[in-house]
Amino acid sequence: MLGASVRLRDGVLTATDGPFADAKEHMAGFFIVDCESRERAIEIASRFPDARNGGVEVRPVMDLSGMEY
Repeated sequence: MLGASVRLRDGVLTATDGPFADAKEHMAGFFIVDCESRERAIEIASRFPDARNGGVEVRPVMDLSGMEY
């Protein structure tokens, strides 16, 4: 799954492959959402108020549960 930048403007949802926030920009927080597809993650992200005012980044999380250390 690739990351996406999600924005909702005037009721129109856009999900693009960037631009993403620079490391120097402030991240207000994050949510981990377990879902089956990128499309479902984008749908959930579009409901966040930040999608209307700024943007929400959707990023995959690596599953390391099956790895041995």
